[in-house]
Amino acid sequence: MQPVRRASLISQVTEQLRNEIRSGTWPIGSKIPTEPELSELTGTGRNTVREAVQALVHAGMLERRQGSGTYVVAVSDLGGTLGNYFAGAHQRDVLELRRALDITAATLAAARRTEDDIAELTRLLELRTASWEGQDIDAATTA
Repeated sequence: MQPVRRASLISQVTEQLRNEIRSGTWPIGSKIPTEPELSELTGTGRNTVREAVQALVHAGMLERRQGSGTYVVAVSDLGGTLGNYFAGAHQRDVLELRRALDITAATLAAARRTEDDIAELTRLLELRTASWEGQDIDAATTA
């Protein structure tokens, strides 16, 4: 990392921390350096570092553990962002989005299928049909 200059120091430090996570310098499960260490690495004050870390905690990339430190829990802030967005969404809206994504996924799967995929699906369908006919509901639902 490099010392930070100008503009929003918090934004710059947040981006540097995000880059360290994305690059794999700090893999998932690893403990990041302490606030004083990050302050020295970035050439900024502890309050700036604290705010930058908090932004990534809020985004779902980092997790603070009392008495232990701050750990990487995700390499992308997309999950935290989407989770926060959908937490306030109406169930109908989420289901409509899920339906649209499922249709797109099924369309892509059908377009990209292989002969092996078709053979496996045929085998599973035959297994399910045989299970239903034998009234083995557990086996039918597993198939």
